[in-house]
Amino acid sequence: MNLVKRTYTKRYNIKASFDEFPHSNVIFRLIHRYYFIYIVNWSDKDPPVTKGHLEKMEQLLNDELGTGHFYRNRKSNKRGGTTVKKAMIIANPSSGKEQAEQYMDRIKQQLERSGFDVETRVTEGEGDAVRFAKDACDAKFEAVVAMGGDGTMNETVNGFAEQPYRPAMGVVPLGTVNDFARALNVPLEPEKAIEVLGGRTKPADIGKINDRYFLNILALGGIAEAAGEVTSEQKTSMGVLAYMMEGLKTLTDKTPFTITVEADSGAYEEESLIFLAALTNSVAGFEKLAPDAEIADGHFHCFIVKDVALPKLLRIGAALLKGDLQDDPDVIYFTSKELRINSSFHLKANVDGDMGDAVPIDLKVLPGHLNIYTP
Repeated sequence: MNLVKRTYTKRYNIKASFDEFPHSNVIFRLIHRYYFIYIVNWSDKDPPVTKGHLEKMEQLLNDELGTGHFYRNRKSNKRGGTTVKKAMIIANPSSGKEQAEQYMDRIKQQLERSGFDVETRVTEGEGDAVRFAKDACDAKFEAVVAMGGDGTMNETVNGFAEQPYRPAMGVVPLGTVNDFARALNVPLEPEKAIEVLGGRTKPADIGKINDRYFLNILALGGIAEAAGEVTSEQKTSMGVLAYMMEGLKTLTDKTPFTITVEADSGAYEEESLIFLAALTNSVAGFEKLAPDAEIADGHFHCFIVKDVALPKLLRIGAALLKGDLQDDPDVIYFTSKELRINSSFHLKANVDGDMGDAVPIDLKVLPGHLNIYTP
């Protein structure tokens, strides 16, 4: 039997279909840490279903969503077996004004109270968190806690993405902006964020750009490239103000560009100052960029800011602060599950605050791809 299709319903239930029973739909509900069958809408066109078939369906869906380990642990415990849950801490020691080390013991104690055997990995350079996260997937760890800024979260997700097995992910924010934590309502105070580890999880979308993955935002344009050049030292000393200062420098010498975006709803071509594709409602610390965005709604929320004079651009900035950006007459707003972006200009994408690929680029949403510990 194979899982053919799955879609989210209201309240994060999942409707799934399987190849041996193509005319029937099965509704799954998340309980504690795994999905179980809630409602079976069976068709007379399909053969009779057995208990073994239903258990196989549960196993297939949970493996697809990265919660198979919790499902198998439940089955093992019902048979009187014992399991040892494994968790990994991935810590960036340079985040949060180098406060990471003081929280490691607290995270370990929290996870141990939840029954985990804990292993700690400390990053020393670019790509370490990617490798550590892949190791946790290969070893079928039940949980991975990423401690650091949005860059550390981005690397951890790149290690998880499209792996056949994905642990639950914990987020302890220590960065400058911590957009991913904001969007998930994970407390920005590390001590409070640690308290939610090992508890309930919530599904979250991630984005794919060419062959890499991201959590929150892709941006194109001079303002985006300037923000991508902010150094670690500037982030540490100035916080969010560092991004704002670099962005303001570009306003006096703004360079528009022609952008072509192919989306689910059609093609858009426009002279633009900046293009944004957001997965969440929080970008660069502004929590009202895309107020309609949900962490697992399966869509990019896209904004094309037209080439306008400085007074109108200031009005657009005010609309951003109020959460009205999508209603501004000089902003084109749309949603899409997939995008193809091109330009006659040489543009590099700012992806989750760091510089990424140059156009042309292809984007798509991986819906509900991660399970995140949340309050």
